[in-house]
Formats: sequence, C-alpha cells, structure tokens
Amino acid sequence: MPIFKRPHFKKLLELAEKDRIAPLYLFLGDLELGAALSARLFKHLKALGHLGEEFSSKEIKNQFQEKILGSPALFGRKVIYLKDASEIINACDKSFLARLEKNKQRLTLILVLESLKESHPLYEYAEKLAVLMPLPKARERDLLHYEIPEILASFGKKMDRQAAELLLTLVGEDLNFITLELEKLSLYVGKRPVITVEDVREVVTPRPEEAPYLLMEILFREGPEAGLKVLKDLLSQNIHPLVVLATILTFLKRIYLLKEVFPEAQKIPRDYRSFQEHYRQAIKRTFADNPPKPLAKLHPYAAFKMLPLLKKFDAGDFPLIFKALSQVDRALKTGSPPEEVFYKFFCELSPVAY
Repeated sequence: MPIFKRPHFKKLLELAEKDRIAPLYLFLGDLELGAALSARLFKHLKALGHLGEEFSSKEIKNQFQEKILGSPALFGRKVIYLKDASEIINACDKSFLARLEKNKQRLTLILVLESLKESHPLYEYAEKLAVLMPLPKARERDLLHYEIPEILASFGKKMDRQAAELLLTLVGEDLNFITLELEKLSLYVGKRPVITVEDVREVVTPRPEEAPYLLMEILFREGPEAGLKVLKDLLSQNIHPLVVLATILTFLKRIYLLKEVFPEAQKIPRDYRSFQEHYRQAIKRTFADNPPKPLAKLHPYAAFKMLPLLKKFDAGDFPLIFKALSQVDRALKTGSPPEEVFYKFFCELSPVAY
C-alpha cells in the first residue's frame, strides 16, 4: 500500500473490508483532520471484528514498545490507535518497525502526526511497506466535498449541498462539532435517507461563536425584521451585545476587503473547488504575504459564501457603514437598549444591502 491522498480515504476502508489491512497507517498534517480520519478508520476496523485499543501517546510514552508489541492478538488482528504520536517519535526506530513488520498479520498501528522528516524511519516504513496519508492544511480542507459526505455515509445518510452549507453556517468548521450534529440529525430523521434544510433548521443548534454570523446571513437575505428576531435569540443566549457588534464589524470589514481582492466579480469561479486556488492567488496578488487581519484567518469556504454580498455594496458605502457602527458602539456603551440600537442600524443598512 503506497501513499494515499486525502480523496482516496474511502479506498482504505474498502481495502480493509477485503482484509487488505496495513501494519501502519500514518496520517501526516492537519491534526484535527487526522484525528477525524484515523478515528473513522479505527471504528471501521473494529466494526470488521478486529480487537481495538486506544491510547494517548502521553499515557504510554515510557512503555511504548511494550504496550504496542508486547501483546499482539493471538487470533485475528489487534488495532492500536494513538491520537497524537508526537510523544513517541523517538521510540519508532528501525528495530521497533522491524518487529512491527514481523507481526504485520496480527497487529496494526494508527498514528497521527503534524509533521515528520522524510528521512525518519517511520516515514520511510509507512511510505514503502504500509500507508502514508499526507493531509491538507486546515485552510485547504474541502468539507463539502469530502468530510461531510463521508461522515454522512458512515451513518447511512445523505444531504444536499444547501443543507450542508447551512450546517457549516450554524456550527462552523470544527470536525468534532460537525460529526456530533450529523449524528444527531441522522437519529432525528430515522429511516429517511436524506437530511433536508428543514431538518437542519429544526435540529442543529448554532454554536455561540458562529451564531452572530447566522445573524448577518439572515439579515442580508430577509431584512431588518428577521435580523432583529435572530438578534433577540442571541441576546437570550447571554451573548453580549458588544460581541455581536464586533462580529458584525469583522464581517463587514471582510466584505470590504474582498471587494478589493475581487474588483471584477464576473471573473470569480462559481464552483467552490475552482474558487479555492483562485482565492489563494488573489489574496497573494493583492496583499503579498501579509493579508489584513480580517482576512488572515478567513477560510476560503467562508469567503466563497460571501461572494453574493459583494454585488450589494459599492466601495463608497463603507465609510458610512463604519461610521454607523461607531454610533452603535457608543449607544451600547451608554446604556441604550441593544434591540433598538441594532434595529436602527439594520434599517439604515437596508437601502444598501437588501
């Protein structure tokens, strides 16, 4: 089994079902994605009837070789999963790997690392005799194309793109939260195979840090009254009005900067997979290697979702918008009722954006 790229993860599961299981699966790169994929592989191997053991590398740091090699399965295969292998890298020397190879019919090790030199024995072994899966950086994940469909498939469900986009809007891009919400949705729909937008709206609870972004989406789509309703929901969750204000400010700053990045909206790719590379090149061309803070941590997917809003604003709108936000800030800090202050701002914004 050679190097497997991220799009071929499903192939690993299919090979395992045919009893083609590697002695080592090394996931290398983004730790969050690595943890999600390795956990999925571990669960799949256990479902096939193999004995599974899960450790923290810190727990067995001083007993690594003994824990891994000391008791391979007498019958069948033992699968050992280490979430973060950084603590035991030095123990993965050539002698250890030789013993792992000797027991490859009875033992499988799943490791996740952020980085590893190509000259390291572990890397060389995974590349030549086991499985090495390089992972994309967090900013390059394609949640809609890979992660969400694969997680759904593990529950025997499907979801159309609109429902998946709404899910990301509500819970953000944390894979743990996405998995939990998809599991909850799968239980909610029961035997029904397809999860709908209505199901997502009914079941999924926005994370507090994502909820203000939902406010902006509904505000621009449905207008001030709908925006006020979402605002009241946020305030009832004890989200501070100044947190809401800060989120709105960041959101609008990003639209302002994206208009600078994409002065000709008609030239922007309309499908997300093409947009990703176009976006990275446009950011680098506009800001070299030092993008402004509001864009520095903006995931390409979030930028892609903002594209329809670029047409709603002219560059000359923003000085007035930011002036209005400074007035909101002063009003909130002097004790004015948040609902009244924000609703006034929503109405002032409406001639521009709705």
